[in-house]
Amino acid sequence: MTELSRDIHGPAQSRAIRDVLQTLFAAELLQPSKPLWLCFAWVTDLQLLDNSARQFALLQPDWPATPIRLSNVLDALLARGGQINVVIRDHEHNETFITVLERLRAEHGSAIRWAVGDKFHAKGLLGERYFLNGSMNLTVSGVSVNEEHVVLRLDPALLAQQRLEFTERWEGKFQ
Repeated sequence: MTELSRDIHGPAQSRAIRDVLQTLFAAELLQPSKPLWLCFAWVTDLQLLDNSARQFALLQPDWPATPIRLSNVLDALLARGGQINVVIRDHEHNETFITVLERLRAEHGSAIRWAVGDKFHAKGLLGERYFLNGSMNLTVSGVSVNEEHVVLRLDPALLAQQRLEFTERWEGKFQ
């Protein structure tokens, strides 16, 4: 039987967390979710994909042989017809990332939307084929430093339930 979930603990498995994020976003570049949900209380434009050996050249030929930031990945997803919903906390830490979202909106229109929650604290990345959730924020500390616990879930029934819950909670609140 295929495993429908995997638990990952940081910082001991921080490489595994980075690898899972890299794999999920590479899969998104191949077939963008409609929509992709990024729900993190705190987000930074962190280096997301290690393209130092140009291993993502087939996915995005114009990317340089350097680490690729979240904003570049989101831009590429939107250029491929992806749709992205972002939910973040109302906090000064996120102001820089909101500027990134505004820039992406100027280029891609309503394919990218975001909502800001005053007390929002949940964390998760929900695509059409997976749900990664747990204690981790989408920040350098969250991905690489802190003692985090994330679970990668692949169960289609659970994914459908999460999509429904996210949509019911946030639809009508997007900017």
